[in-house]
Amino acid sequence: MLIPNRYSVILDRDKTINEDPGYLNDPAKVKLMPHAAKGISLLNKFGVRVFVASNQSGIARGLITTTQLGTVNNRITELLAKENAHVGGFFICPHADEDNCDCRKPKSGLIKQIINKEKIDPFKTFLVGDRARDIECGKEFSMRGILVGPDEVNLSPNTVFRAAHLEEAATYILEAIFDETTNTKIFLNAEDFFPQLEELKSTQKKIVFTNGCFDLLHSGHAQLLSYARTLGDYLVLGLNSDRSVRALKGKTRPLNNALDRARLLAQLPYVDAVVVFDEDTPIELLKKIAPDIQVKGGDYIKEELPEYKVMRTMGKEIVIVPFRKGYSTTNIIERMRL
Repeated sequence: MLIPNRYSVILDRDKTINEDPGYLNDPAKVKLMPHAAKGISLLNKFGVRVFVASNQSGIARGLITTTQLGTVNNRITELLAKENAHVGGFFICPHADEDNCDCRKPKSGLIKQIINKEKIDPFKTFLVGDRARDIECGKEFSMRGILVGPDEVNLSPNTVFRAAHLEEAATYILEAIFDETTNTKIFLNAEDFFPQLEELKSTQKKIVFTNGCFDLLHSGHAQLLSYARTLGDYLVLGLNSDRSVRALKGKTRPLNNALDRARLLAQLPYVDAVVVFDEDTPIELLKKIAPDIQVKGGDYIKEELPEYKVMRTMGKEIVIVPFRKGYSTTNIIERMRL
């Protein structure tokens, strides 16, 4: 389930949100950067918290008063509001480089202020700015950075993406959030799943297992997985690797790679874990997981299944769930070719 409201974004101000004429002290001169409001609004829509961290050495240099700074920030807020965008607060460093303060980026003082005041999770926070220092200031907290615009030639080590503008950065952030929240249920290596499996077994959870290629997800699959989940407390889906799908279905399959197939399956509410396996049959994975129930879809005879002896030896049950009539990946592919 997507939970972006646990995430935050810290933006630089000048040349990220608004144009920078140099020591901006007049609200009448405030102009938003192209796509900036759209990017912030996009994050707002999905509950991502947005804050601003900005160096404003013009105050120390006597070029900007604190009152002028406030009116400029208020104007930025007004312009954003006209496009249904808002930021949760402005955090400002008023010092010059020679002041050697702790809050001037690339130092981390502003980031610490935001963490302490807003209680954000550093591991779920992105930094966005037009300069490397806007990204580097979050490096000690393992925050990921996105550089916007073409001007900066240096990259901070924690830079993960370079975007043309703030809307492209927001799109990347939402995609990254989707991947992270989805990938908590995906195990591309079975060994990575075993610590979680041991914890489940220690709580006496009834574990159900099913497997397949799931190359093109259809309602027949959804019905099978839904019924499988009702048989226990936790459904593990063994997903054939790309190699094993080719071995079973031919060289033109799979149509979608293992990670893409896993991402779709992980979004289903009745799938608790997707574990990729490389063998042609799930026998070895079954031995390691030892589920209470294995579910097979179709018109199989239990005693003729390759895994029947394994499940019987472990004293476990196999349940055959009829497929939804008229649905199969092969038939869908054939219809697409007509």
